[in-house]
Amino acid sequence: MERMHDRGYALITGASQGLGAALATELAGHGFGVLLVARSAQALQEVARQAGALNGGRAHVLTADLFAPGAVEQVADRVHGLNVPLTCVVNNAGQGLWGRFDGLGLGDQLRMMHLNMDVPVELTHRLLPLLKGAKRAYVLNVSSMTAYTALATMAVYGGSKAFLLRWSRALRAELAGTGVSVTAVCPGSIITGFTARAGMQAMDDLARKFGSGPGPVAASAVKAMLKGKAEVVPGLLNRITAKAQGWLPDSLNEKVANGIYLKRLPPEEKGQAG
Repeated sequence: MERMHDRGYALITGASQGLGAALATELAGHGFGVLLVARSAQALQEVARQAGALNGGRAHVLTADLFAPGAVEQVADRVHGLNVPLTCVVNNAGQGLWGRFDGLGLGDQLRMMHLNMDVPVELTHRLLPLLKGAKRAYVLNVSSMTAYTALATMAVYGGSKAFLLRWSRALRAELAGTGVSVTAVCPGSIITGFTARAGMQAMDDLARKFGSGPGPVAASAVKAMLKGKAEVVPGLLNRITAKAQGWLPDSLNEKVANGIYLKRLPPEEKGQAG
C-alpha cells in the first residue's frame, strides 16, 4: 500500500474558498503536500494552515490572478522552481454567469471562458512533464452537471464545462499507460456562495434544497481520482439525475431544464428576445 507521505504534491487552483479549499484539505488528509493558487493571499494562508495541520506542514501559497496575462506561465514556472515532486494538478478555478446570452456582457463571458477552459488547458500542458515523471500522478478537472445538457441562461458556462468534460476524457485516453490518470468531477449545486457570485440568487432555494456542502463533494472527487475513475457525479440524487438524462432524449432534457431556469429569470429579462 502506498504510504501517506509518498503522495507527492498537489496543485489546486481556486484554493482560497469553497470547493477548492475543501479539495486542498481533503488531499492533505490523504498525504499530499499542497500548492495553493488563488488571488487572495490572506485566504490562502488560512487554507495552508488547515492543510498543513493534516500533512506535516507541506503547504505552499502561490498567489496569482489567473485572469492576468501570463499568470499561468508564471505559476508553472514557480512550481518548477520549487523542485517538489508534483503528482497532482487540480483544475478547480472557475466562474459562472447566469442570464440570457445577449443580456450578459461579452467581455465578462469571454473572461469566464478563459478561466474555465484556457487556464486548465495551459496549466496542465505546462505541468504535464512533471506529472509524467512520477510513478503515479493525477489530473482532476472540476466540471459540472451542466456539462450533460444544453442549459438556457447558462449557455456559455455550461458549454465551457462540457468542453472540460470532453477534454478530460480525451486526455485520459491519450495518457493511458503513462501513469497519469485524468478524472472529471461533475457536481451539482454546491453551497459555497456560487449563486451570489454568478448573479443567480433566484436559484438559491433550489440550491439549498438539493445542494451539498463542499466537503462531501471534495471527498467524493478525491476518492474517485485515487481509484483512477474517468468521471464522478457526487451525491446519490445527482447520480440518478445524470443517469436519467443519459436515457432520455436531449430535447426532453433541455425542455425540462430550460423551463426551470428560464422561469426564474428576473421579469425584465424574461421578455428579452433570444
